[in-house]
Amino acid sequence: MTGNEPPSQRISLAPQATRQETGDAAFTLYQALEDAGLGNIRPVLDHEKDVPYIKLHGIDAVQATQLEHLVRKGMDENYLLADELRRAVLAHDLDGFPVPQVCGTTKIALGEISIHTADRLACILGAPPGPELAETPDWPESNEVYDRLSAAFKAATDGGFMDMHLHSYCRRCDGDPAIELVAFTVDTARRFVKALQSAARP
Repeated sequence: MTGNEPPSQRISLAPQATRQETGDAAFTLYQALEDAGLGNIRPVLDHEKDVPYIKLHGIDAVQATQLEHLVRKGMDENYLLADELRRAVLAHDLDGFPVPQVCGTTKIALGEISIHTADRLACILGAPPGPELAETPDWPESNEVYDRLSAAFKAATDGGFMDMHLHSYCRRCDGDPAIELVAFTVDTARRFVKALQSAARP
């Protein structure tokens, strides 16, 4: 394997790769770094550990910055998508909506939103209006909003899944109820953006 193969032809490694597989991965990583002008960074197989892993030698501040830029450049599309999602949300003036964050190479992460904001988002995505919410919604109200948002998101994104957690009101810490929008795939994020943009059109 040279490192130039299309992704479909590259070997999928198990979480516990063998020493040979780890050595091969170190070599192909070195080739890629060399192609990018970072040949002084030498990935080597660590022989002192029971579980094989790769160490990077020869990284100074300049090379670390170059490597950072290289990684970020490979994720440009994800950063642009996160920014597009942020602008789509701003168009709806959703109070307290978290700034979308790139989470690895495959996901976009969000954060917590209030039950009232979640209720508005559900309506924006096509859910029928629900009953008026209390200033501090109780568990049944919060759970109903959670269900409405989950269903509306799935319908608006053609079956897209968003990892969500409901946090109810906490008497001990006086924390307001909230729904945590954990993460969704990049593909689902694109469909979410389109749904928000469509809903913003007059």
